[in-house]
Amino acid sequence: MIPEFVYFDLDNTLLDHTTAEEEAHKEIYQAYPELQKVSVNEWLQTYTEINRVLWLQYQKGEVDRHELHRSRFSDTMAQLGIRNGHSEEIGANYMQIYRKHWHWIDGAKEALEKVAEKYPVGFITNGFQETQRKKIEMLGLEQYSDIFIISEEIGVMKPHSKVFDLATDESGTERSQILYVGDSYSSDIIGGKNAGWKTAWYTAFMDEIKEEQTADFLFDQFPRLVDYLS
Repeated sequence: MIPEFVYFDLDNTLLDHTTAEEEAHKEIYQAYPELQKVSVNEWLQTYTEINRVLWLQYQKGEVDRHELHRSRFSDTMAQLGIRNGHSEEIGANYMQIYRKHWHWIDGAKEALEKVAEKYPVGFITNGFQETQRKKIEMLGLEQYSDIFIISEEIGVMKPHSKVFDLATDESGTERSQILYVGDSYSSDIIGGKNAGWKTAWYTAFMDEIKEEQTADFLFDQFPRLVDYLS
């Protein structure tokens, strides 16, 4: 497939969000003795599920960003029977520690460089403006493009069609000539397909791929994406 424009997702496509999140939680767990009333795995599993539900509620407009930030730690502690008087402090410290662990996914930087040599590129990400802008700065993505679509800045999240319509306009390219590279089937692949784009699904974070889940290209190592676009 030879596209005219390539968009990349950010978290868990270029930046290893999952590892950064896990490492930050481990540091928080060690720093606050009250959390150690449960195992670190129990803490992580409970937080992950509560955070997932809160993000779905945020996506639907049922909670705002401040409620999401406040509740994901206080609700996790409450569910685990931990006094949550320090939950706001823990949440603030978590965000500072999380930023220390931002790193490229293995092979992603090299792949982006090679793709950007051949195609115009841009970036689309769900998340909060200030955090995602800091990630963009840390990864140095401004050297590859000046097109950054951040969900909070436009008021809706992927896979909402408004995100992909804006990105299509920004690319100056026909929908059928855009390739979107992302890790989330629901946000990236479905959103891209519904927009009339081609999709490349990064599956390294998937435990299982269902038979009905398809994309134009699936890969779990970035050299395969480079080969696909060569």
